[in-house]
Amino acid sequence: MHIESNHGSPQSLRHLVQGLLPLINWMETQGIDKAPILKHAGIPLDALSQPDYSITPSQEICFTCEAYRAANQPDLGLLIGPTYHLSNYGMLGLAAMTSRDVFECYQVILENILLTWTFFRCSIYTEGDLAYLQMEPIRDLGASLQYMIERDLSAGRQIASEALDQILPVVSVEFQHPPTGHADKYIEVFGCEAKFNAKHNRIGFEKYWLEQPLPKADAITSSVFTSQCQEIAKSLRAKHSFAEHIRYHLLNSNFDTPSLDAVARVFNTTPRTIQRKLASESVSYQELLDDVRESVSTEYLLSSDLTIEEISERIGYNDAAAFSNAFKRWTGVSPTQYRKRTP
Repeated sequence: MHIESNHGSPQSLRHLVQGLLPLINWMETQGIDKAPILKHAGIPLDALSQPDYSITPSQEICFTCEAYRAANQPDLGLLIGPTYHLSNYGMLGLAAMTSRDVFECYQVILENILLTWTFFRCSIYTEGDLAYLQMEPIRDLGASLQYMIERDLSAGRQIASEALDQILPVVSVEFQHPPTGHADKYIEVFGCEAKFNAKHNRIGFEKYWLEQPLPKADAITSSVFTSQCQEIAKSLRAKHSFAEHIRYHLLNSNFDTPSLDAVARVFNTTPRTIQRKLASESVSYQELLDDVRESVSTEYLLSSDLTIEEISERIGYNDAAAFSNAFKRWTGVSPTQYRKRTP
């Protein structure tokens, strides 16, 4: 018994802005002003009132990093994760709660992962008497990594618990990150102690829970809702341009081979074809590469302690001076000056 989410399509990482609302709602209860953080991430304030407004990974991660920093609450992920109720997922939540059992509930979620807000490859599998929900990052999340993995694993448990209409008993919790200072919070949220510096990020529970029927199970209703989820996903994919496909590849390539020839080989086409398609969308490959490099480098500058040299190398520059010159051309200031600014 094994299922895994598929983030194969480039569009799968562009999320609807509504996914930020649980965090934003919490910020408002704490008196934290969301406006300057949204502006800093390049997200219009009125986007929050538009259910179909989508944001880029860089925007989402930048916002999350800055909000996490402003909150100064190390266990924030464990506070926000359980607030992701099935109702937050709209049609996908309805499809999940009317599934036959817990396994099918998770299967519906994982097969329609585009309609969630995760940056993790998620899987459900069994080992001996235990079943595991495992999550592994599929891109660099910077300073938001701990927040996001703790948020998403706790949300993953919340999904099953709501579908079951009872708490899913967890017997093990594992994280790849080092120990934190809020050990008691893991016990409060998961019901057991957490293990750190582990091989995987995952929660474990008795595998018989996967076969537990759901109280709202309805095969016909679930089928209808699942079909609607597939249509919504198709609609989301249709909104994205060829440039977004290239942008996604560059974001997830670690800039090992950012040349146009290398990208053409990945897309099984020619450099000239890529240039022609991008020109039809009024953008060049170099402009797109510069835009992605600017987004990623600003993300690193504001959410990590990496040196200028390390950031330069990560985005494909062999020379820190060349990167600094390029960054100043993009933003009008040096990387060091940019890092000192506040939202």
